This record gives sequence, C-alpha cells and structure tokens, in this order.
Amino acid sequence: MGLLNNPDKNAQKRNHLIFISISLVVTAVLYMFDVPIWHAARDLAEPNFLIIPDLLSEWGLYLFYTIFAVVVVVGYTKKRPDLISIGLAYIKAQLVFSLVVVRLLKFVLGRPRPGYGFELIFFTTRASHHSFPSGHSADAFASGVCLFYLLSQSKYSQYRFLPLIYAFLIAASRVFVSSHFPSDVSAGMAIGIMGAWFFLSRLPDQSHQH
Repeated sequence: MGLLNNPDKNAQKRNHLIFISISLVVTAVLYMFDVPIWHAARDLAEPNFLIIPDLLSEWGLYLFYTIFAVVVVVGYTKKRPDLISIGLAYIKAQLVFSLVVVRLLKFVLGRPRPGYGFELIFFTTRASHHSFPSGHSADAFASGVCLFYLLSQSKYSQYRFLPLIYAFLIAASRVFVSSHFPSDVSAGMAIGIMGAWFFLSRLPDQSHQH
C-alpha cells in the first residue's frame, strides 16, 4: 500500500489530481452514453437475471457493515490499535464522503433517476431526483478500499482484491435495477475511493506490526 503511505506529499497530491482527472473524464464520457448503457443493462437483467443484481443492490452493503463491525469490536477487545485505526478511518470515510458529500451533491444537482425524465431540479429533496451520484456505489467503494487496505496489511493479502470486485458488483447492480445511470455509479465510486484514500493515507504503515 505504498500509494497510501507515500511520504512524498507532492507525489500524493499528484496522484490525487490524476485520479480526480481520470474520474471526471470517465464520468463525462459515461454521461454521454448513459441512456443506451442503462437500456442495455435493463434489458439484459429482465426478467430472468434480475434476482442477482436486485439482491446485491438491496443487501450487498450489509456484508461490508458486518465485517467492519467485527473489525472494530475485535480491535477494542483484543487491544489492536491497527484494527481500531482502520475501523475509525472506515467510519470517517463513510460519514464524511459516502453520507455528507454524496447527499449534498444529490440535493444540489437534483438529477432524475432512470425513468423520471432528464430535467435537473436543483436543490430538491425529491428522492426521484437524487440520482447523481450513487450513494450505494460510494458506500461500496469506501468499504472495499478500506477492506483492501486491511487485507493488504495482513497474512491474507492474496485476497485483497476480492472486496473491490464485490464493491464493483454492488455498484453495477444499481444500473441493472434502474436506480442509477452509469455516470452516477462512476461518480459514486470515485467519491468512495477518494474518501477511503483520504483517511487511510493518514494512517501509519502497520504492515510489519502484525
């Protein structure tokens, strides 16, 4: 996890700027093709294959919640400061980025969800116009990156990419169930990654402590 614990502050800033730039470009490109991609995903999922994305969309995040609840409890009961610090970083990333930043953008931009037209309604509380960005995607990737970091610091490092794959499946499910457009998901993923990155990069390198 040298990228997160890079002591060169200029390198970190450069990496952040590169990531943000790529995320903006990807989101902008997807925005132009949102409707046909959504239609293709919707047609592919219905009617026989909707159960899998529907389950991931509805219940997928609870696996992450359970894992990090266990991490925090074990951290405090076993007096493991490494687990405690990662657990707290996860909670901060979720509260600040997956909750506050995402909800604020939804409220300000007011983008309609698939099937509710295309007109933006700025500063709205309508759930039907809270499509951008995807909160599930931000939540999933904040969780996935934190668990990736945790596994990377452990003897189970060979499994570190599984949480990211699982997070991607949760994010993609939001398009299949017609809750979000692809660009909503892309933006949510970027916010979740940046949120986890922001707090994890401030942790000491604990890879050799346990």
